[in-house]
Amino acid sequence: MTGDGVIAAEVQAGLAEIEGANVGYDAEFGSKTTYRVGGRCTAMITCQSLDSLGKVLELVSPRPIYVLGNGSNTLVSDRGWDGIVLRLLGDFEKITVMPTFARLGAAVSLPVAARKLASLGLGGMEWAVGIPGTVGGAVKMNAGGHGSETAGWLEGAEVYRFSEGDYHLQRASKNDLGLRYRGSNIADMDVVASASFNFVKRDQADARRIISEIVSWRRKHQPGGQNAGSVFANPENDHAARLIESIGLKGLKYRTAEVSQRHANFIQSSVGGSGDDVFELIWLIEQRVEAELGVRLRTEIKLIGFDVERSRHLRGE
Repeated sequence: MTGDGVIAAEVQAGLAEIEGANVGYDAEFGSKTTYRVGGRCTAMITCQSLDSLGKVLELVSPRPIYVLGNGSNTLVSDRGWDGIVLRLLGDFEKITVMPTFARLGAAVSLPVAARKLASLGLGGMEWAVGIPGTVGGAVKMNAGGHGSETAGWLEGAEVYRFSEGDYHLQRASKNDLGLRYRGSNIADMDVVASASFNFVKRDQADARRIISEIVSWRRKHQPGGQNAGSVFANPENDHAARLIESIGLKGLKYRTAEVSQRHANFIQSSVGGSGDDVFELIWLIEQRVEAELGVRLRTEIKLIGFDVERSRHLRGE
């Protein structure tokens, strides 16, 4: 492997022989996110099974990887990214249900899971109907909303851990994952394969009502269009949106990017816009909030291919 956007011929040959893996080189990346802006990646590899994923990871390591679910929490630089993007399909989209227990593949859509489980009379994950991500991302970020979060229902997960240049599959308990507010100990090079959740029995009509209320609330309070949901994690005992709005930044524009008029913690990109414009607006907001309010916000979305030092600062590192 090299670091200049080129994958060695022997690695390409090895990838071509892996059953259940499909590879595209110099592939579209930013356009596959909900921002729909940004450049390309060195390669995009789709894996259909745990076996194919393991073989791919063994072959491509230690080159940087990024797991792309629904692209709802990702911003890509206009110049793209010199790395490998993984997409999980097939077996990773399966839901296996027991009486009060379910195993969900990492690629299962959270809204799909919420509705499916509710239809089976399993309660606890209704909150996920309003989060346009996948199970893998929810575990890694401990996603949550409406008074609940992944950690409250998660039992454990299968994770390919990267350590000392190699991958190994870990069947991790919830405690092993170090879940915290919008984070975990799952590293950038790790890959969540599946997760297991405990649930409670709930009348289907009650579950449908809860889901309907959440969907209605989201439609009323959050914007549609090209965005990635909440940009910043909420500081302790406060809300990022309140802080941003309090210093007059709601509606602020930077070229093709704009702070949403409906929700100040959402940044909208215009059609045909620029990932770099969104990044610059994020940076401007973070700097203004810290300078004027003394609060350092950290980003909740993943920033791919941008200036390393500024990205680390925005992540709170």
